[in-house]
Amino acid sequence: MKLALEWFINPDHLPFIVAKELGIYQKHGIEDFTIIEPNEHYDGFKELKKKTIEFATNEPLHLIEQFHDDLMSLGMFFETKGGVVMKKESFNKLKNGGSIKVTTPVSNEKTDGIGFEIIKRYCKKQGFEVAREQVSFHAVDFYHTKNMQQGYDAGWLYFYNFEGVEIAHTDLDVLYMDAQSAGFANFAALDIYTSKEFYHNNTQKVQSFLDATKEAIRYIATNPKECFDCYYNYTGEKKTEIMDQILVETAKCFNANFSSSYEKELPILEFFQEIGITDLDKEKFKTAFLH
Repeated sequence: MKLALEWFINPDHLPFIVAKELGIYQKHGIEDFTIIEPNEHYDGFKELKKKTIEFATNEPLHLIEQFHDDLMSLGMFFETKGGVVMKKESFNKLKNGGSIKVTTPVSNEKTDGIGFEIIKRYCKKQGFEVAREQVSFHAVDFYHTKNMQQGYDAGWLYFYNFEGVEIAHTDLDVLYMDAQSAGFANFAALDIYTSKEFYHNNTQKVQSFLDATKEAIRYIATNPKECFDCYYNYTGEKKTEIMDQILVETAKCFNANFSSSYEKELPILEFFQEIGITDLDKEKFKTAFLH
């Protein structure tokens, strides 16, 4: 079986690494399991369409943005705080009518529109309006902390378990514009996706994969040090204090009881419908879930 990630391998993918490295997938009858790092953010969705892989991960907002009839969510296995992270000096620039540059891994009309809506809602809560032409989005990569240190004003989409830890080790003074502070349905999360065709033809294999992944999440909760060592061994990444802290924070974000749930993810669709980002209707969206 092959799983395509949404971007470079990082602690958000710890359950797959642990299940692979500790033989949990093998125990559940999956002898050959490959983790694929994509070249582009949407590669996993493209490969699912072409039937060259069995599973992919991505943020739930992209289920809506990249929706197609054969795409199925198997559930949200990871959830954190997230949205737009912005330098306080850049926020003040906006407040005074200036313009800012936001770094993002993917820039298009829909994703830029969501990022701007978060900024707009946060600013409105702080008592002022911001115009669309004040905010420009630039497709760079996921390294928001580095990009802000190098001159960008903000990063979209940040995950608090990563950037929150990183930024605490810098001199950046920032604001976190998330579901709570800006007022929107949280989608700072990752789902596991498959194709409906593969699921219906291989239901037991999919269930074995899910059972093994959930077992790995439970194992992370009870044996964190061993699992963090798995991460370092698998990735070859140098062990650092910052990465140790990111691993600790990330381990809190996994859900061993995740399931394919229309009800859980419906508020995200409703948020995007409200701001005019999608015309995907609820009944069609519902077909992407088992429950």
